[in-house]
Amino acid sequence: MAMTTKPLADLHLHLYGSIHYLDYLKFVRNRVVDWTSYREAFQEAYGEFPPIREILERYNVGAPGAQEEFQRLFVFGDKDAGNFARFQAKYNLLVKGSSWADFSQEDSAFGARVNEVWSFIRKIIARQRQQNVGYAEQRMTLSRELTPTQAKELLEAMLSTYSEYEGSDIQPRLAVSLPRDNPWPQWEVTRDVALGSFGHLLTGIDFCYLEEGYPPKQQRELFAEVADFNYRHPERALAILYHVGESFSDKSLESAVRWVHEAAEMGAHRLGHAIALGVNPDKYGLHHRTESVAERIDQLNYDLRHIEGLDQCGVQVDAQGVRRELRQLCELPTDNILSIDYDARRLAELRGRQKYATQCIRAFGSVIEVCPTSNRRIGGISNPEHHPLVQFVANDALFVVGSDDTGIFDTTLAKEIKSAIAIAGLPADSYDEIAERAWFNRSEVLVGRLQ
Repeated sequence: MAMTTKPLADLHLHLYGSIHYLDYLKFVRNRVVDWTSYREAFQEAYGEFPPIREILERYNVGAPGAQEEFQRLFVFGDKDAGNFARFQAKYNLLVKGSSWADFSQEDSAFGARVNEVWSFIRKIIARQRQQNVGYAEQRMTLSRELTPTQAKELLEAMLSTYSEYEGSDIQPRLAVSLPRDNPWPQWEVTRDVALGSFGHLLTGIDFCYLEEGYPPKQQRELFAEVADFNYRHPERALAILYHVGESFSDKSLESAVRWVHEAAEMGAHRLGHAIALGVNPDKYGLHHRTESVAERIDQLNYDLRHIEGLDQCGVQVDAQGVRRELRQLCELPTDNILSIDYDARRLAELRGRQKYATQCIRAFGSVIEVCPTSNRRIGGISNPEHHPLVQFVANDALFVVGSDDTGIFDTTLAKEIKSAIAIAGLPADSYDEIAERAWFNRSEVLVGRLQ
């Protein structure tokens, strides 16, 4: 397989998820940590208590095999796949062992916590250099527990660290992950930092973690605020990166596709995962789902707005029947739960909906971030024929390949690109083109900072 010698650009990675297990083992080996909640969550997900204390003790005295045992606890592998609770149980090892686990605003050790982030940034960048990564958009979640002053201090310290690499063989950049339920306080801090001394190294905002219960439409006002900020400060414009269509247990498959479409329509520059947009409906087979009356109403109104485009993709919308159902639903409480059965006809129709939404998203210029290992393990898409990338290619979607969590998945961006090529059945010499594509879809390019 032809491989470029030009450095790679990783556009989808989370800072703490990129920590290598060995770096974290050396960090946590002598820390005093209350592992109770981690062990309980792990036991609930896996049916056994993780022997974390015993492993650390054995590692500290040089016991054979201790390092490998820690690696098995840390890495979320193929045997763990298809269960988000298991992923969260393993990720909690990172969370609970960190100095941020017991953070409080009055804590005098805030500087030490900032230094922890600073230290991991350097270790992550060192490994990225070894893996031929020359550009990395690292995402960092701002805890709601931080005061505005503390949040600003943390972000400025991160950007100051990034600035030390300017002119070198790697360009780290920061995207701040905001909470979906109330992003405004963190956005205000992010906006101010973006205009500061090292603000040129802050290139985007991100929404991640749980999707369920947080429809994209809730962020319409914030998206408009970001657009206004970009208009007034084009030299510091920020891309909107939005995880969507990755987890959709609370809604119909149609609504999951709609959420991806709506996020792009609202102005998201890149869409994280967007599994719902391309996953082969055969993965689900004949099955049963539920969604709220509110979601069903939104979906029916969507169908009426897009009736012509859906029709061109083979989806027949009975406008009279839709309006009749809307009248009936409007008499019900919006939080009532509706039952939806999927037969062969409805699953086949979903392909047309995916194709139409993909066409619209491409017209908006939104780019899909595909992370093959993450999709396989968190999304549970073990059959390559079901992977959304197959349909993304068939429907001519704009996509880039990212690593997501190189540490917790024990992967590299080069491995992810090779995996994407194999999944989509692309020519072996596609590696260079896919690698190059990421450089043209960096946040700085999408918002017009760079050509």
